[in-house]
Amino acid sequence: MNSPVELSTSTSVRRAVIAAMLAGAACHAGAGERSPATAPAAASRVAALHAFARLYGVVRWFHPSDAAAVIDWDRFAIDGARRVAAADGRALRTTLTELIAPFAPTVQIAAAGESVAADPALHPPGANGLELVAWEHEGYGDSTLISAYASKRRHRPRTVAVPGETFASLWQAVDAAPYRGARIRLRGKLRTANHALGRLWLRVDRGDQRGFFDNMREHPTAGASWQPAEITGTVDADATRIVLGTIMSGGGTVWYDDLELAAEGPGGTWRAIELKDPGFEGKDLQASWSPGTGKAAGGSLAGWNATLDHAGPASGEASLRVEPATRVLSDELFADAPAPGEIADVDLGGGLHARVPLALYSRDGRTIGDDPALARRSQATPPAAPPAGFDSIAGVADVIVVWNALQHFWPYWSVVAVDWNAELDRALGDALDDRSVTDHLATLRRLSAAAPDGHASTTCPGDTPHVRPPFVVDSVEGQIIVTATADQAVARGDVIVSVDGHPVAEQLAADQALISGSPQWRLAQALEHLGAGPSGSTLVLRVRRDGAEPDVAVVRGSPPPRELSHPAIERLDDGVYYVDLERAATPEINAVMDRLAAAPGVVFDLREYPSSSPEVLSHLASQEIDFTQGMSIPLLIRPDHGPNAAPTWETSPTLLPPLQPHIAGRVAFVTGPRAISYAESLMALVEHHRLGAIVGSPTAGTNGNVAEISEPTGCRTRFTALRVARYDGAPQHLVGIRPTIPATRTIAGVATGRDEVLDKALAYVRTPPK
Repeated sequence: MNSPVELSTSTSVRRAVIAAMLAGAACHAGAGERSPATAPAAASRVAALHAFARLYGVVRWFHPSDAAAVIDWDRFAIDGARRVAAADGRALRTTLTELIAPFAPTVQIAAAGESVAADPALHPPGANGLELVAWEHEGYGDSTLISAYASKRRHRPRTVAVPGETFASLWQAVDAAPYRGARIRLRGKLRTANHALGRLWLRVDRGDQRGFFDNMREHPTAGASWQPAEITGTVDADATRIVLGTIMSGGGTVWYDDLELAAEGPGGTWRAIELKDPGFEGKDLQASWSPGTGKAAGGSLAGWNATLDHAGPASGEASLRVEPATRVLSDELFADAPAPGEIADVDLGGGLHARVPLALYSRDGRTIGDDPALARRSQATPPAAPPAGFDSIAGVADVIVVWNALQHFWPYWSVVAVDWNAELDRALGDALDDRSVTDHLATLRRLSAAAPDGHASTTCPGDTPHVRPPFVVDSVEGQIIVTATADQAVARGDVIVSVDGHPVAEQLAADQALISGSPQWRLAQALEHLGAGPSGSTLVLRVRRDGAEPDVAVVRGSPPPRELSHPAIERLDDGVYYVDLERAATPEINAVMDRLAAAPGVVFDLREYPSSSPEVLSHLASQEIDFTQGMSIPLLIRPDHGPNAAPTWETSPTLLPPLQPHIAGRVAFVTGPRAISYAESLMALVEHHRLGAIVGSPTAGTNGNVAEISEPTGCRTRFTALRVARYDGAPQHLVGIRPTIPATRTIAGVATGRDEVLDKALAYVRTPPK
């Protein structure tokens, strides 16, 4: 379930529990303009790197040698890209062969049409009784998010994370009343190991609403030495609690120490706010720090180890150490496997092909034909020191890893037509020209946007965090209209003409180029983050108001207001109920279920990501319903996604029984383009089983559990790794759930503060059925 702490999480446990789909925390568009490239990347360098990229992905994820299993693949991506980029293009075949020889000697690089002698390692005498080793992937098993996905080699155990919570969070809270209107600051010291990313989180609660929030997802820390981390925000005028804590959602290990919460006083001085055991010196961790997010549903650290570590704290005698719990995966994932001697013929471009064995025989516990000791020696010396400043070749390595993960594991290639090889060349050229983390982040976001997926998002250490401006806009009747504001310089109903001197239409188009997904999702995300920038910076707008077009300035940093016309659960004058499934938790809904069942009508608001369980739909159903119908995990044993390498699909039903009391009145669900993932799972049930009218506009068109790619530089890219189709088998990806009663806003309605989409849903439930 999505939480106020983790903007993008997956909570499924393989074949076991209800798959609570992830909300795509879409990459915000304010990544900045690309710095001018010094020169176009040479076509020959791009072609050589293209060949290395194609070879890299197939060997890493589908060549099963024991020697390849000991390679540091992040280091190999950087070292290989650096060597290939610097090599004479005429020697490409030799360079590629030398690169992979220490760990993949049975892989052969050949010219088109060239015959290659059979390798005796692939067909050893007396093969009967030998183990056949081959990769099997149940989705993207290298995900740094704990998920339903798993990868291993046949006849080879693999250590993997224990299924459990998809993030580990510890928290505590303080009363917000003394600090209303003040700036607050959370600081701490963090260090990481094994490609982990360190993060803190800080949230301001306003009753059942959320005010300021930052979980450092856009600006994590990484490094073997202690690094400072800081979050600064503002306490809302109606704030009730300040909640803070530690968070980890990937692999590796993170240590936390010396947390400090402070409020800014007169003259800009900061005064510490008392916390319980901020330095983790107590003997009982959970006496001061609670697991979860600080919401009513509670939380746990299932699948994680959170302990006090007395080795090398930042200060004092201990620090907090957090890492995933692990288990050994011994059983094979599924029965299908490549045939003995099966080869993948990979077109590297330029007339070169790689012939990559997909299955190798093993004798005496080692795959025949390779030597793990030689592979280790190939990386025994320290890596070459990177150049000063931004390392564009390391950025190229990120592109290679991301492109291959999507090439082999994204489950929607049969639905979406993309010239993915051309996108690789474009991204390699962009990466070679990148001169900063901002440039690089934009390159990775453009690459993931080319494979449209509303869950796609990329974050990189060292990026400058951006915050939204203190107002909300929407596209209404072809205009970009302010619909709510926390800054008096901007008024509800203002038409945005330009943003920092850029015409608003041009700015939106530029922002959408870095956002992945359906047209409706990309526009919704671009609108949400229009004008985003560094906290404390000034945004200049030109607005149209009362026939004039004044320039106005606002300061980024204060959270934008929510457009709320009703409490989370409200009984209206005529007995009709309104229930906001984003704000109303399951226990709160269950507490009024008898009244909902007896009401003449109920409107459920599903325009945002819900915090409640699918149990509410069981009170609308007259029969058992399958929550995971149409959801399939790809089972992969071959690279690429062509007709000869298509995956098989694994499904697992999750049945929801009908529950009493049954909601008997007329029911409508309000939805729109910000309803993504788990929200679309609920809407798909509503649509298929006709549990109520659907009022509004199409949903985001992205569903399925998310996986996360860890890249050599520490960047992380998320994507959908589970295929979801409509219940009748038709594509749902990029289409979404369509309304049965279309409804949109008007400029006049915005000006008067009306929620016209909700009004239409209320009108429906108040109309007696014919």
